Amino acid sequence: MALSVEKWVGFGSAMAGFGLLWSRMPEHVHDEARYIISSLVPMLISYFNPYEQISIFEYGEERFRRNKMFDAGSTYLRSTCLDAASKLKAELGNRSRDDDPLISLDENQEVVDNFDGARIWWRLIPKSAKQRGPTVISFLPGDSNEQPRCYRLAFHKRHRKLVLDSYLPSVVRRWRELLTANRQRLLFTNYSREGKSYWIDVPYNPPAMFNMIAMDHDKKAEIIEDLTAFREAKEYHSKVGKAWKRGYLLRGPPGTGKSTMIGAMANLLGYDVYDLDLTSIKDNAELRKLFLDTTDRSIIVIEDIDAIEVELTTNRKGGKEASKENNNNHQLVIELSDKNKDCGKVTLSGLLGFVDGLWSACGSERIFVFTTNHVDRLDPALTRRGRMDRHIEMSYCRFDAFKMLAKSYLDITEHSLFGEIGQLLNEVDTTPADVADSLMPRGSKRNGGKIARLLDEMNGGPADLMLRVKRRREADDCLAGLVENLKKAKMKSATPPMEDAKEE
Repeated sequence: MALSVEKWVGFGSAMAGFGLLWSRMPEHVHDEARYIISSLVPMLISYFNPYEQISIFEYGEERFRRNKMFDAGSTYLRSTCLDAASKLKAELGNRSRDDDPLISLDENQEVVDNFDGARIWWRLIPKSAKQRGPTVISFLPGDSNEQPRCYRLAFHKRHRKLVLDSYLPSVVRRWRELLTANRQRLLFTNYSREGKSYWIDVPYNPPAMFNMIAMDHDKKAEIIEDLTAFREAKEYHSKVGKAWKRGYLLRGPPGTGKSTMIGAMANLLGYDVYDLDLTSIKDNAELRKLFLDTTDRSIIVIEDIDAIEVELTTNRKGGKEASKENNNNHQLVIELSDKNKDCGKVTLSGLLGFVDGLWSACGSERIFVFTTNHVDRLDPALTRRGRMDRHIEMSYCRFDAFKMLAKSYLDITEHSLFGEIGQLLNEVDTTPADVADSLMPRGSKRNGGKIARLLDEMNGGPADLMLRVKRRREADDCLAGLVENLKKAKMKSATPPMEDAKEE
């Protein structure tokens, strides 16, 4: 007993001596010692802790590309583990169907999953500036110290190989199966908030199909064949060393069906559509971030690119106008504005790299579509082959296109006025949109069905016959109105303007 007391007394004396020595040490020695202790403690805890963890962040280290593994985990947990969670989050977003809320895991909520005898704990960690994780290097102001949300997976050390080699791949496979089963085509558009650019999406179910587009049949068949070949050309693009992408330039006057063509492409391929508004983009970094946030199997559209006022200036402080021989210089700046002078600015090299440069290879199975009313206003560097691989002219409505519209709108394939209409369409430049407006019946099929039922009840006669007579009269009226409109357009085009007449 006495020996034990002596040991404790000796230990106390040693600690007192150490405390005195510690107090006399310089301050920098204290800081160094604290750093060593703080470094060793996590190592000791990790050595004795039987559990390991994996962090799945919402964005990558540069905050440029969204982490698809995070999306896979969210989808997997919604389908598998939410029954055991006591804190959930409900949203009614644009993607919801049949007014069903979208249920997901709430922040700081933990759920447990079982896989081949292993228990895996999932926890959603909220966005924070203090949580541990990779340092975020962002090109956006105010984001450098902010860590994105992440999932933390915890599991026993003995299950490490099982989790890495089997469990996480099974989560990805389940995610892809759910995406395929619940596929909802989406239309995205970019917008700016607090100096940052984001994509926002809505469900996209365009009614347009290729058999409804009023254009030459052979040209339409070529486009369908080209799109189908692109969708199946993964191995070919890999073989020749090209990015799996394709560019289409849709050119023609307003009302010729350029936007309808994009909807038909999306329906044929089953792709999402990204409608890119260049005027709201601040600089090249914003453009790259938006591009990297797009998904594979998508159509990226810049509509009416000719309507954007483009002014080329040099990067020099003098701000002199660029000469014609320097119009293709990649150091030039494109100031993009849509009637407002305070809109965004990107460089020509940034835009070209987005379409067909280094950044275009970041992703696969993408289609770029530009639409323009005036192709002569576009820079040749932007429309050359390799960037816009196919130039599709959306022309005025001719007789073949008219017959297609008559079949769709009036359900007729022949009429006594077809000959006159065909002759007028060869003499007058009118758009398919104008022709379609003339062919629009005043009553709809739904109203026609109601009329048929009423006729059956009132007269007891063959309502279908009466309805066919009514539709025939509607077709007669629509075609007669189209003939009248075409004749007026012909007379207007033949009459010289008043100023020209005065000069003569």
